[in-house]
Amino acid sequence: MLKVMTKYPNIRVLLVENDEVSIFVMQKILEKIFTVTVARNGVEAIQFTHKKTFDIILLDIDLGHSMDGTEVMDEIRKDPLNDNSKIYAVTGIGLPDDGDYYEGLGFDDFFHKPVNHIHLVEMIKQECFEKTILNTKSI
Repeated sequence: MLKVMTKYPNIRVLLVENDEVSIFVMQKILEKIFTVTVARNGVEAIQFTHKKTFDIILLDIDLGHSMDGTEVMDEIRKDPLNDNSKIYAVTGIGLPDDGDYYEGLGFDDFFHKPVNHIHLVEMIKQECFEKTILNTKSI
C-alpha cells in the first residue's frame, strides 16, 4: 500500500463530521497535506481533544445526535489543552454570509458547505504559518 506523504505533517487537524460522504471527501483532500484525525460525533471529538492537541478543529454544526457543534465547541474550549486550537464552524445550514454569527458564538472562522477546499487549505496554512515555515526549513 502506497502512503501519500503529507506536506505539513506537523499541522494537526481534527475533522468532526457525522456524514460519511463529507468525511470521505474532506479527509482525502486534507490528509494529503496535514495530519488528520476524524471524529464522527461530539463525544468522540471531546475525547480526542482531551488526549492531544490540534492546531485546527473543523467542526460540523449539525452532528445529528446528542450534541450540536456549538455545544461541542463550548466543551472543547473548557480544556486548557485546547487554548491554542482554532475551531472553524462548518455547515450547510444557513447562508454563506453567516460568518459573523458563528464568530459571535465563539468560533474562529466559518465555512459553508460545500467547502471551497482550496480556500480551506490556504486558511489552515495561514493560521499555522509558523509550522509551515518550520516544515519548509526541514526539507
